[in-house]
Amino acid sequence: MPKENSSEWPLNEIFGICRQTILPVYRKPTVDSALQTQLLFGECYQVLAVNSGRTWYRIFHEDSQMGGWISAKSLKEISGGDYQNFLNQDYQIVTSPIAAIEYLGTNLYLLPGSRLHFSDLELFNWQDHIGFTGTTRSHALKADREQLIDIALKYVNAPWQAGGRSIFGLDEMLGFALIYTIGGYNWYSDQLPGRIIPFNHAMPGDLFIFHDEKTAKDSFAIYLGMEEVLWMDNRIKVSDLDEWQAFLKNNQSHQVVLEARTVVV
Repeated sequence: MPKENSSEWPLNEIFGICRQTILPVYRKPTVDSALQTQLLFGECYQVLAVNSGRTWYRIFHEDSQMGGWISAKSLKEISGGDYQNFLNQDYQIVTSPIAAIEYLGTNLYLLPGSRLHFSDLELFNWQDHIGFTGTTRSHALKADREQLIDIALKYVNAPWQAGGRSIFGLDEMLGFALIYTIGGYNWYSDQLPGRIIPFNHAMPGDLFIFHDEKTAKDSFAIYLGMEEVLWMDNRIKVSDLDEWQAFLKNNQSHQVVLEARTVVV
């Protein structure tokens, strides 16, 4: 039965996996709604509800702790056992700007952050087995500082897009979370990663947060070393630390807090 005074039907023990390059997740069950987030190939989700016309499903992405609505045409159902295995076992995460995989008899292009559910312990060459071209890394292996910066720099010039999680458009928070996720570090939507450190102790790969206490808005940057940071304006860019701070102070209130966090272990 649907919820009282609601047009959605709750569902239990239904799970799915993204089997397209980018899967848009909307705030409401309509394409006219705002984009909440995007899922990339291989990312899994729980299915929580379906609308009365069975044309939209409300989902929850456990890795990011975010949810929203996807079109019924995009639902690719998997078993509960597969869902748990995909979440809890190691997998390969795409690092090259553009990769490709032979899927359903054709080439499907994959973006950084896409997941291939094979571990480094496979007894066969999984790249040849699935016809994959591109580069990947084991998600279980945490990136060091140099590797994390290399991942981050692949997004230079990616334009701003609310809810975006790809080189073709990045939401600021979701984009920085994706960079660290590719590096093997978790960043949930309601919890900043790592631990706070003194600002002058920051090392390359650490995260800077510029918090506007008046608007409760956060702006992010990754410290690259040599007083340079990678940050989002209308696009991802690299500039001097002083330029980033000056830009934010000129565009936000005076009630600001600058925080540094170390994420790399």
